[in-house]
Amino acid sequence: MVNTKDNNIIYIDLSNNRIYREEIFPEVRKKYIGGTGINTKILFDSEAVYHDALSEKNVLIFGVGPAVGTGLLAGNRCTVTAKSPITDIYGDSSIGGNFTINMRSVGIDHLVFMGKSEKPVYVHINKQGEIKILDATDLWGTLTNQATKILLERHGKNCEVACIGPAGEKLVRFASIIMSENHVAGRTGMGCVMGSKNLKAIVIEKNECKPPVYDANKIMKIKKLWLKTCRSSMLAKNTNIEGTIFLVERYNKIRHLPVRNCQSGSDSKAENIYSNKFKYEYVTKKTACYACPVACAKKFEIKEGKYKGEKGEKIDYGSITSVGPAVGIFDWPSIIHLKLLSDYYGMDDIELGGVLGLILECQERGIIKPEDTDGKTVKFGNTDDVEYLIHKLVSREGIGDLMAEGVYRAAKEINAEQYAFCIKKSSAGTQAKARLAWSLGYITSTRGGDHLKNFPFTMLFGGYFSDLVAKYIFKVDAKKEIGTPEKKGRVVWWHENYKYAVDALGLCIFAIHPIPNMGHAYFDEFAEVMNGLYNLDLKDEDIFYASERIYQLQNAFNVLCGIGLDDYEWPVRKKDDNIDDEYIEETTIKVRDNPGMLPEYFKFRGLTGEGKPTGKRFKELGLEEYIEKANVLYSNNVESIKDLLQQVSLNAKFSFKDRVKALILSKIFCLLIDLKDKKDRKEYLKEKKKLSLNS
Repeated sequence: MVNTKDNNIIYIDLSNNRIYREEIFPEVRKKYIGGTGINTKILFDSEAVYHDALSEKNVLIFGVGPAVGTGLLAGNRCTVTAKSPITDIYGDSSIGGNFTINMRSVGIDHLVFMGKSEKPVYVHINKQGEIKILDATDLWGTLTNQATKILLERHGKNCEVACIGPAGEKLVRFASIIMSENHVAGRTGMGCVMGSKNLKAIVIEKNECKPPVYDANKIMKIKKLWLKTCRSSMLAKNTNIEGTIFLVERYNKIRHLPVRNCQSGSDSKAENIYSNKFKYEYVTKKTACYACPVACAKKFEIKEGKYKGEKGEKIDYGSITSVGPAVGIFDWPSIIHLKLLSDYYGMDDIELGGVLGLILECQERGIIKPEDTDGKTVKFGNTDDVEYLIHKLVSREGIGDLMAEGVYRAAKEINAEQYAFCIKKSSAGTQAKARLAWSLGYITSTRGGDHLKNFPFTMLFGGYFSDLVAKYIFKVDAKKEIGTPEKKGRVVWWHENYKYAVDALGLCIFAIHPIPNMGHAYFDEFAEVMNGLYNLDLKDEDIFYASERIYQLQNAFNVLCGIGLDDYEWPVRKKDDNIDDEYIEETTIKVRDNPGMLPEYFKFRGLTGEGKPTGKRFKELGLEEYIEKANVLYSNNVESIKDLLQQVSLNAKFSFKDRVKALILSKIFCLLIDLKDKKDRKEYLKEKKKLSLNS
């Protein structure tokens, strides 16, 4: 039992039943900020890099950022970090919900789990910060919703729970962690690491959340500024109404849905799962995370049919496509049912969709025989077949044991690599050469194929606001240059470092990214947040350098794990009888080595031409203590960050004219979005009533 104080890292050694604390000093805050930053340092300092991800030497780290619990916009995120059992390199997953607030309320910034318990256990932390390791034998085998219910009944409704389900217990390599029942740390298999330690759950009782703040007036000023700006943003308005579900329609129209394991980029049946039908038939209430006006989450319920009564709170584009179009399913009840099943078992939807699609296509093409699936012939579009495969996967029975290893390993085992669309062993789908910055970010991501480590919001789809920011930051015309290979390396460099800063602070990217389009929430204001919280003297470049340190340690970790230039490749859909040439052409990128693509990225990162760390960049960042462990190389061709920032601006300093125009346009668009939603709802319900009368 240990009493915690503010500003701590708590280490829990499950092998020896030992708990101890370490204070976070100002110098560490300056260099790594918190959240994913300090997590990365802890992981790199450990022995995990030299051992298998499922060994006792791996560490599992829960880290919340300095903004969490302060009331700052979207200050509600936790990053879970470990060596990944799915990719065998650096792994992490960002998650929201009130569990993060409870962590901060009892004075814990980082929870580090080491070793392995001899039997199933869970950790309980009361509101005074007292920590106990308790027996979880009776919880082993329970679904995540069941475990959460039991633990709340046992310890009180004022608690929040993070737990794994049967997938984590069975060491499914892409098992997730479920927090506060509806929030998922899905990517990179953090739930599998948790299961390997025989750790079923963490329960934290809520205390009054008052993190230390040095300058309350400065923090309040930024809080009000960000809140006001977010509420006037058309991107925030659209996310409030649609969540990320609107992307189903957008990607279907531009032929980039992962239909039937990426055999096609669109399907007319996808119209059945556009956002309007979900909003007007299944949504029961909007919900929001702590300190977030965007409220992208939606409570939903199936009100009729086979799955009547099933309900949940969060569903996004990734979940929808993974258990929907990727497996040939295009109806909301089936998608909701399969999404909830995935959460109850505790699995990453994206990797799950990839491995399900692989098996379905391999049986369709005769690679997997009916005898491999208990005499069944499983088919795309059949919900019962997909559910059958999910049950087999979680129980690790028959074909399920293969599936539990993830897309990359499963495909390798059955010689079907051409139907596995992975980057650095992580399921990623196929890319679109029309959006080269985002596509480049998929292969540079330190956690494997990924759409969020980069998230180039200035150059996603083009438009007035993207053009405006890209003009100030990169001095490019985003609308004209979004599909050209020039200057994409620097775009990814800046956006990755922006995302590292956001994750290190504990902010939500979906709530914060609309604000830069209105001229705020750049590195200068991030520095002011840190100064207001901790009485530091940081400038915008200090935050950017902190982000660069985080990347460099993650990349060095990966290089030590064996990552090389050949791993920076996009998957390619090969020609088959039913795959049209146009789709292959749209998803095949041949400009990786264009000077403005990967070579420019390596240049801005201060890496060698093969992506390896260099001594000059490490010294520039004050990382001398890690030079020996990182096996850095020395080169005279490495440009300094200071020189490179002559070509890229850290902050977009809008002119008065641009600021006014952005505000006026955004308010107009917000009004139009509201009017469209009201019109769509009226027309949808009218049409539904008409169809009901006719039937």
